[in-house]
Amino acid sequence: MPEPGLYPQGTPRPTTSRAEQALHRALGEKLPKGWFAWHSLRVRAGARREGEGDFVLAIPKRGILVIEVKGGAIEVSGGHWLQNGRPMKEAPRDQASRYRKKLKSHVEKIHGDCPWIAVATAFPETPFSQGPSEGAIAGAVIGQQDLPYLDQALEALVAREFETIRPPRDRRWIDALHQLWCETWTPTLTLGDRNKLRAEELVALDADQLQLLDMIEQNERMLVSGGPGTGKTLVARELYRRLEAKGSEPVFLCSTRALAAGMRAWGIERSWTVPEFAAHLLGRAGIAIQGGEPLSQWTSETWAMLSLQAAADALPAAPFETGAVVVDEAQDLTDDDWSLCQVLAEGGVLWAFADAGQSFWRDRLNLDQLLPASLCLTTRYRCPEALARYADRYRAVEEREMVDALVPFDELRVVRAASESAIEAKVAIEIDKAISSGATASDIAVISLAGLTRSSLAVAERIGRHEVVRADHPEAGEHLISDTFLRFKGLERPWVIVSELYLGGHRYDVRMHVALTRATVGCVIVATGEQIDSDERLVRVS
Repeated sequence: MPEPGLYPQGTPRPTTSRAEQALHRALGEKLPKGWFAWHSLRVRAGARREGEGDFVLAIPKRGILVIEVKGGAIEVSGGHWLQNGRPMKEAPRDQASRYRKKLKSHVEKIHGDCPWIAVATAFPETPFSQGPSEGAIAGAVIGQQDLPYLDQALEALVAREFETIRPPRDRRWIDALHQLWCETWTPTLTLGDRNKLRAEELVALDADQLQLLDMIEQNERMLVSGGPGTGKTLVARELYRRLEAKGSEPVFLCSTRALAAGMRAWGIERSWTVPEFAAHLLGRAGIAIQGGEPLSQWTSETWAMLSLQAAADALPAAPFETGAVVVDEAQDLTDDDWSLCQVLAEGGVLWAFADAGQSFWRDRLNLDQLLPASLCLTTRYRCPEALARYADRYRAVEEREMVDALVPFDELRVVRAASESAIEAKVAIEIDKAISSGATASDIAVISLAGLTRSSLAVAERIGRHEVVRADHPEAGEHLISDTFLRFKGLERPWVIVSELYLGGHRYDVRMHVALTRATVGCVIVATGEQIDSDERLVRVS
C-alpha cells in the first residue's frame, strides 16, 4: 500500500501545461490528509487507444475522483465552450468521462472490483465567483480562486459527488491505482527468462570458431587453448562431427566421466574418459585386469596404470582403427594418458583443447611440446562477462586481470550461513528460490569445492526437498546435479550454487575458478561468515 500523498512529489510528470503545473503545486500544499493523488495516470484501451487522467485522486472510504484540467481563460458563449476565445474541440468533461470507463476496466482487472469514479474539472487559470450552471458540470468545477484553499474546495466537492455512494469494501483498489501509475520500474528478468535468453545467445558458433575448424586439413596436430567459456568443448564437438562426416571414426577423450557422458548425450557416441577407454581396449584384447575382478573393485592404482598398459599391450594385440582423436580438458590428462592418445592418433588427427588456468594437477605434460601448432580462443561465451571477469580473480596471478568492477547482483550473490551445519539448509533455500523464479531442476547444479570423499553435498541423494544426482548419472541432463568441482569440469548449467568452501583446502583458487565458470546465467556462493571474511574477493560482493 503506498503512503498517502501526491505522486510525483516535488515536480509533476513532464508537461507543458502551466495549468497542470499550478494544480500540482496546489495539491502539494493542500491535498487533504489521508488522500492520494497521481498526476498523469495513463491507461491503454486497445492497440491504438490511450486514455490519460490529468489528476486521479483516491479518497479512502469514498472512491476515485478524476480531475480534467483546462488551462487559459475558460468561458461559455452561445452554448459553446471557449478557451482563450477559441472554440474547444469538446466540452471540458467529455474526455474525462471517456477515461473513467477505461480506468474502471483496468482497476477491475487488477483488483476485481472498482469503487465509484466521479469526474471534476479544474480551471487553474480562470477565477470565478460562481461556477458554470451546465447540468453535467455544475458543482464539480475548481477555479483559480480555489487553489489557496484547495483542501476545503476538494472536501466540499467530494461530499457532494459521493453523498449517496456506498463506501468501498477495502483499500486494495488504491494499490491498483498506484500500480497503474507506476512509481518505480526496475528492469528484471526471472531466472527462467534469463536462461532462455542466454540459451539463444549461446546456440551458434561464431565466424572465428568456424574458421578454426576449416584448418583441420592443414593441421593434423593442433592445441586449442582458451579460458573457460570460450567455446572449446563446443568446437571440439563440432570437430568430431566434421571428422565423422569425412568418413573417419574419431574418438572423443576427456578426463571426467560426467563430460564423457554429456558428450554421448549430445550424440558423440565414441566418447570416453581416457582410463575407461583404456579398459575397453584391454577388455577387447582379452587382457584381464586386476585378476579379472569386476570394475567396481578396481583400485585407484589399477585405474592409474590402464592407459600405459593399453598403449603397450592392448593396441599391439588388437589394433583399434580410428582416424582421429579429439581430446577435451586436455590439461588434466596424465603422461600415460597422452602416451595412449599418441598411439591411437598415429598417422591421423590429434586435436587437444585445454585451459592451463584450470589445471588442478601441477605435474602434467607441457602440451606446447606435444602439439607444435596452437591457437587461442579469446572470446568468452559461457558466463555473463561480469561474472567471468570476477572469476578471473581466481586465476593464476600471471594470467589474472585484476578488475574492480562489481558483478551485478543478479549474476552473483554471496549468502552467509550461520554455521557449517547450516550450509545444506541454505543451499536448499537457494534451490527453492531459483525454481520459484522460473528455473527447472535441470537448470541447476550444486558444486562443492571439496573432493568426493570429503563432501556431503556431492554424495547426497536429496538436498532439502529436492532429489539430486551426480554429474555422470545416465539421466543427469534431466535432474538437479550435486557434485564436486572436479567432476563437473567441462560442463555447464544456467544456475550454479557453490558451497563447501571450507573443504576446498589445496588449490582453493583453482577450485573456485572452475566452479564459478560453470554458470551461464548466474551463481550463488553459500558459505559461513568466517569463510567469506577470509577471502577478500568474496567480501567485496557479500
